[in-house]
Amino acid sequence: MRFQKISLLLGYLMWFLKKYSDPQIQQNIYRIVEIKKIFSGEYKLVIQIIGKSTVIECTPQEIVLNDEMLVGFSKKDIRDITYFACKAERNPKNKIVIQEFCEKLNKMLFKLKPINNDEVIVKTANQISLDKKLINSLSVEDVQSISYMAGYEHALNEKN
Repeated sequence: MRFQKISLLLGYLMWFLKKYSDPQIQQNIYRIVEIKKIFSGEYKLVIQIIGKSTVIECTPQEIVLNDEMLVGFSKKDIRDITYFACKAERNPKNKIVIQEFCEKLNKMLFKLKPINNDEVIVKTANQISLDKKLINSLSVEDVQSISYMAGYEHALNEKN
């Protein structure tokens, strides 16, 4: 009888230790306190060290690239970090500022401006459509405008 009680107590103690000594619970040392969207369309995450009043600001891409830091977040926070890192990757890096017709070339010129600086790139629709890196850095609407103009100019050149 006494052996059964001790055995039950040890069984309960083993179950209790397994349940509450989960390494994942001990590894969560960071938490996301706030998510800020800055003017360039990027996201900044305000991260707090659990148990301290210390906070740091990082972009989701910086956290995703740092495996040691990423392990310190809960599964829910990792999901959020991944979501915002992927969302930032899909944001356009350039935008069309001006479209103007150049009579000398008899083509439409597009003035493109990178989101993060004031440099202006001037190219024709055909030049842009041949540059895959530049096309991938534009919004869907801008790519549609450029594609339409490139197709229209190509059709005009075939007619003549």
